[in-house]
Amino acid sequence: MSKFSERVVLITGASAGIGAALAQEFASEGANLVLFARRIEKLKEIAHSIDPTGARVLYLTCDVTKDGELEKAVELARAKFGKIDIAIANAGWSVKGKLEELSLADYRRQWETNVFGVLRTVYATLEDLKQTQGRLVIISSVKSYIALAGDSPYSMSKFALKALCQSLSRELTPYGISVTHVCPAYVGTEIRRIDNQGNFQPDWSDPISPRLIKSTEQTAKEIVKAVYRRQTEQVLTVYGKFIVLAQRHLPWLLSWLISRWQIKVVAKSN
Repeated sequence: MSKFSERVVLITGASAGIGAALAQEFASEGANLVLFARRIEKLKEIAHSIDPTGARVLYLTCDVTKDGELEKAVELARAKFGKIDIAIANAGWSVKGKLEELSLADYRRQWETNVFGVLRTVYATLEDLKQTQGRLVIISSVKSYIALAGDSPYSMSKFALKALCQSLSRELTPYGISVTHVCPAYVGTEIRRIDNQGNFQPDWSDPISPRLIKSTEQTAKEIVKAVYRRQTEQVLTVYGKFIVLAQRHLPWLLSWLISRWQIKVVAKSN
């Protein structure tokens, strides 16, 4: 029997990367899907590949940085499926650069999506999740545990999500809602090809070694398993688990390794 038969799964940032892979994986487990993103044509392709009839998939253009858009989109989802069982706050991106190279506007732009976009998703779906004793899933990062030079906007936003998950896990337990904090390491997505203004740069090469990159398909499979088990946290990849373990128990060692290997983030162009 499929793990999520007849469950309704809402995913933000579903037009590419982890969000698109999660849509495919949840569909293979019998779920009905509500897919949100800004790029409607890409969403349409994904939705039609899952169910050309549209019976199992609702896709809508939605910008998580805009007040009111999520609420309106969730109303349409509720009208089609009657409920939401799982809400996945996946929309996010990365601003890179040293403090002196960035402005307050860069930090605000980063947080508007990565933090306030998540909060908008939570507020828009909370009453539905209470009714279904559902699952809230927040796609964060291993960077919620470690911050490198040139990475302060992104890491700050992910540290904030870790704190949010810890608080909400305690607050929402009485309603039967589980909260899963997902911490991927490097995944084969577009995120490293998006500039600090949020624009996709097709000519940029990925600076990360392919040996460190996990596929979106495998990432989605592991996330879906964690959601099914209602895990509080899931850290992906062996080296991701090492980073979290070292930061928790041997922070001095991790700090020494970063200094020894001169590990830093490759800055983007603004």
